[in-house]
Amino acid sequence: MSFSLLLSLAGGTWAESNKRAADASKPTDNREADASKQVNKRAADTPKLGDQKKGGAPKQDNKKEAGPPKPVTITANRMEANRKLHIVIYIDDVIVKKEDLTIYAQKVEFLFDEKMEKIQQMMAEGGVRIVDLDKTATAEKAVYLNDQDILVLTGNPKVWQGENVITGSKMTLLRKEDRSIVEGNGKERITSVFYPSKEGGGPKVGAGTLQRGKTDEEKSPKSKE
Repeated sequence: MSFSLLLSLAGGTWAESNKRAADASKPTDNREADASKQVNKRAADTPKLGDQKKGGAPKQDNKKEAGPPKPVTITANRMEANRKLHIVIYIDDVIVKKEDLTIYAQKVEFLFDEKMEKIQQMMAEGGVRIVDLDKTATAEKAVYLNDQDILVLTGNPKVWQGENVITGSKMTLLRKEDRSIVEGNGKERITSVFYPSKEGGGPKVGAGTLQRGKTDEEKSPKSKE
């Protein structure tokens, strides 16, 4: 056998060996590529810590549980109930106490929901007097909207706060907002009397205030002995 033939046979054998090695390495390369893709996919699907802080984490409910509802205490000399109309009426020297609100009247009518479990509205009439913390009000009729915590006074309503007084034909007291609306009816205008705080030697007379008149004893000079 010639030397050239040996070289050609050796070269063919070496080429076939390289081909087999290359073919053997391809599946490994493919498996490594597939494994790399799966790792990258899992990394992409996994939310980052920063994304969780920005809003990825579930929000917690921060609502506080409301306490049990406070009772309404009613005293009277007579009571009438009509479950079909969802109405309960208290008559004669009625006193209604709801937390810091107290209502006095000769007749108070309560309107309940269909199950007769929740007060929707309260209507008081006949010498109505209302005490609400540092305020006192009087009227011929008062309507209280329970859910909205609103009082509507009609029939010569008046409200006192200390010495200050305001009158009108209709007053709406929004207790949650600590706000009031007073209306006139054309014939009866709104009247307000305010007494400024006593500073520097007694009350001063200003806009919206009334000056106290002198008594007969103060007007007549005393005789000197």
